[in-house]
Amino acid sequence: MKKYLALLCALLAVLLCACGPAEPEPEEEEKGPIERKSLSVEVSRGDLPAEELSRAVRELPKALKAALAEQGVEAETVTLSVGSSPAATAQAAGEGGVDVAFLPAEDFAALENPPRLLLTAGDGEEGAMAAIVRPEDEVLSGEDFARALAAAVNGLRAEWPVFGSYDYAWAEPEVGAAG
Repeated sequence: MKKYLALLCALLAVLLCACGPAEPEPEEEEKGPIERKSLSVEVSRGDLPAEELSRAVRELPKALKAALAEQGVEAETVTLSVGSSPAATAQAAGEGGVDVAFLPAEDFAALENPPRLLLTAGDGEEGAMAAIVRPEDEVLSGEDFARALAAAVNGLRAEWPVFGSYDYAWAEPEVGAAG
């Protein structure tokens, strides 16, 4: 019996040694800030009064730059322009004239060849909004930038009606969708 016990202990020792130490879990790579030389944003005119749009053009870039920095997006300059119509705003983003454009969701849905949808707000409600980006810019089209932009805009939305009245969320691309 002692022989079997000794043999069993030896077998157990061999099995434990064969397993070796557990490999450590790979650590998630820490991401640095998203850095941009400039970020150009365009909003659609909508029903906002001229005074509100003028104030947004003057003051919102500084507020948006600070809000984005809090979310890990560092931009040397942030500019804001106002499109004459939702179609003009969408065209500006689609042709690369601006980096990010905000327009009513119904106008986005009516576009024949829309730029990449990045954020949505309002989920089909009246006054729902969409944010679109230049599709060829991988950083702007990515999840990290989308989530940072949504958080920044949601923090500013109460004071800046150009963003609409609903919280923004990342519009996850469909599997296999080009964009």
